[in-house]
Amino acid sequence: MRMTLLWCLCLTALIDHARGYGRGAPDWTCSTMTPSHSGSLAQATPASDYQITTSSGSFTPGESITVTITALNGKDFKGYLMHAIDEGTGSVLGTFSITGGGQTMCGSARNQAVTHTNKASKTTESFSWTAPANANGNIVFVSTIVQSYSVYWMNVRSTAVSPASAVVTTKQTTAAPSIKTSSTTMSVVSTKKPESTSSQLVTDKVTVTPAPPSSTTTPSQPPVAGALMMDASCGDTRGCFVSCEGTDCQYVVSWEYKLEYVDFSIERKVEGGGQKWVAIAFSNDVKMGDDDVFHCISDSTGRVTVARSFNMGTSNQPINNPQEGISSVSGSFTDGVFRCSFRYSQVAPNNRRKRQSTTRPMTDLHLHRHLMLGDGPAFRDSVGMHTQNPVVTADLVNLQLTSIIGDVARYPLVKVHGCLMILAWIFCTGVGLIFARFYKPVWSERTILGLKVWFQFHRGLMVTTLVLTLVGFIIIFVEANGYSKISAPMGKGYTESHPILGIIVTILTVTNPIMALFRPGPKDKNRPIFNWAHWAVGMAAHILGVITICFGVELQKVGAPKYTVFVVIGYIVYHVLMEITLKVYDLFAERQSSARIEHMEMKNGNGATQNGNSFRPEETKRDPKDSIIKKILLVFHVAIAFAFTLTLLLLVTQY
Repeated sequence: MRMTLLWCLCLTALIDHARGYGRGAPDWTCSTMTPSHSGSLAQATPASDYQITTSSGSFTPGESITVTITALNGKDFKGYLMHAIDEGTGSVLGTFSITGGGQTMCGSARNQAVTHTNKASKTTESFSWTAPANANGNIVFVSTIVQSYSVYWMNVRSTAVSPASAVVTTKQTTAAPSIKTSSTTMSVVSTKKPESTSSQLVTDKVTVTPAPPSSTTTPSQPPVAGALMMDASCGDTRGCFVSCEGTDCQYVVSWEYKLEYVDFSIERKVEGGGQKWVAIAFSNDVKMGDDDVFHCISDSTGRVTVARSFNMGTSNQPINNPQEGISSVSGSFTDGVFRCSFRYSQVAPNNRRKRQSTTRPMTDLHLHRHLMLGDGPAFRDSVGMHTQNPVVTADLVNLQLTSIIGDVARYPLVKVHGCLMILAWIFCTGVGLIFARFYKPVWSERTILGLKVWFQFHRGLMVTTLVLTLVGFIIIFVEANGYSKISAPMGKGYTESHPILGIIVTILTVTNPIMALFRPGPKDKNRPIFNWAHWAVGMAAHILGVITICFGVELQKVGAPKYTVFVVIGYIVYHVLMEITLKVYDLFAERQSSARIEHMEMKNGNGATQNGNSFRPEETKRDPKDSIIKKILLVFHVAIAFAFTLTLLLLVTQY
């Protein structure tokens, strides 16, 4: 039962990673407001059963109002995450305090948002929100509301709450002046008191002109917080590289090609807060290395800068004069969406030369190359390691075309590696260890090539495991060009241990057969030590091997569906139950055998004759564990292990 208990402990740990966050949202959701519920997407329909209300329609800076989340129509909710934003800028403002249930989180003081403390059903939850002293715009309370693990709504909003100083009753209005900036024209409605005779609007770098009296314009609405949609000009005047489901996109990279320059726009949903970067790179293949990079960095003030760099292997390297050829820069990082646009003056096709001011030639955008997109944390003016593996176009990109590209590069060697490990550790090891632990007494009088049946099956399956593991290990090292750290999806930092665990499993896999070469004889005094060591190494390799697969199927390059990890967990549950079943059956068989022998001894008078016939001890030589039931259970186990293996292979290869 020792191995069964260890499997149960590992299963508990894995399920803890896979379940939802019943004690509140994790810190990394502060910017995205997105639950880490594998395989679940936000509801596309309006959250008509939930509303957010405030105790007042206005607020005074420095004072508090009550904010309430309420379930309607007999519904309830289990979780939530809510913060307050400036309706105009999208910035998170104010601080929360608890008046009933819930807890505060986010921000340096951990009080810029509120979330649940348990997953019990709720119909209402109230909090106190204090406006900052410098608040001067409309405030909207935005929440993600979770009804169940797979059903939740994002961007549930309250009615806008206005600063008390802005609530003024007027009878006269002036004409709406038109504000012209470098890229946008909008109108501003101004009010003045009856006794006023003139008004003046003072701004920086803004020209104010009276709007024509015959036309009326409406201020453009700010984008929905955290929303990202495809550029309407994609496929028309701009080429685009996108990942969208319906109107919701994860990233949109677009470009407009001119002979002298190319205008780029990068929009991507980015998880986490602080300084961030997004970047596009042009590569001759789908791997990092010798790539021309344009990276956008958002500093702590929200200012976005753009610079050139290049990838040397898997690390990013700066160059001299990184702004060379870059102009018309603009961008922002708000509500979990990083936006960056710039113009790059490219080199003419026949005039590509190395400039004196840089250690790398100017990027030639006339060439057809793969387009990469990545993001990660920034440190001052440098980029850190990407938070996820960059997405790469499957084919070479011609920037002169205005096509929409949605297909991304696949990594066949990664999939081959995964398939080999699934075959090795789900099927071969899962069956081979069962033979060694429970089937030594079965077919005890039969041999295959002079060796017992159980041993031949066990050795054959474990040697197959060794070969598959070594081949898979070599393949992934070739793919990664040696040892390489991986980028874990946000909230799944445990997957970063996948390479280390894989190396440990490989070492254990090689160690066990080497130990077997020095196995003491059956009567040797050191044989028990060997048996324990052999068992411990094999058990550790099996458990770590399956856990490594569990982490591996969640990696981006594998491309498996999010629910694949639950198939692996399902296999673990089944394997534990099968071991328990076989162990219980063996204990039952031993007890039945002992009772039968004791009964026969009493009946035969400890070997005396009965009805003239002497008692024959050889009748009890057949091991009670060697039964048809054990053989049926073995066939069943092989079939189920094969079914799990086939399912995982299909999930890894077909997506």
